[in-house]
Amino acid sequence: MTHIVPAFCLDHLSLIDLDARTVIYAAASAGFASVSLFVTPIPISPTPDLITDQSARREVVAALRDTGLDVAIVEPFMLDAAPDWKLFERSAALAAELGGTVSLLGLDPDHARLMESIGRMVDICRKAGAPAIIEAFPLAAIASPAQALQLARALGPDVGLCIDSLHVIRGGGSWDDIAALPPERIRHAQLSDGPLIAPADRIDEAVFDRLLPGQGAFNLRALLPLLPDHATVAVEAPSRALAQFTPHERAARLMQAMRDLYAEA
Repeated sequence: MTHIVPAFCLDHLSLIDLDARTVIYAAASAGFASVSLFVTPIPISPTPDLITDQSARREVVAALRDTGLDVAIVEPFMLDAAPDWKLFERSAALAAELGGTVSLLGLDPDHARLMESIGRMVDICRKAGAPAIIEAFPLAAIASPAQALQLARALGPDVGLCIDSLHVIRGGGSWDDIAALPPERIRHAQLSDGPLIAPADRIDEAVFDRLLPGQGAFNLRALLPLLPDHATVAVEAPSRALAQFTPHERAARLMQAMRDLYAEA
């Protein structure tokens, strides 16, 4: 079967040790059409606080303008037991300014409180003008695509889903779970690969050491026809094996993996 080859996105986690501006220029050099960015400091990334650091923010906006890249997902929006609502409001406003989508991860184990938080966050996104999507993560409170879909349906037709291939497989699922989703809900797909048997440290794998698409046993080619044409297709494959290369070389290898995956599908 011939698949339409999308304009690929480079998700920031693939180059998590680099700041947003460096990621943008590396992505552009490799031929990516868009990037997903971390916009506030997190322990594993050197990205400056684009909410408060106006100089850094101007540099990122200038880099996007210079390269012509779009912004897909803006991160992080992790809904734990005590969300920083002022920060989330400002982050959603920045997402809207950059033309990006807000991706929500549910971490709070208190189901009732998490439902309230997600509803509040979606309202914040609507007021800011930034679309909201929900990502399932098997080690979090919203663990499966089916659970994410149930929430999205309850919140309204404008709330979409982010599909992460690693999370689907590591959650004990299969591509049948993706086939069961309404295509119109799938807004962003993050592709990476891996062995069928999970490593002992699944957090380490997810954050620091995935395989590039097509280099593992997930059979990603069977997933491709399930991704709707309107969805952003991204590579999210942080890799220690690529750490020896320059940012541009790393982005080029990620792009080549995506092109090879679609060429062989």
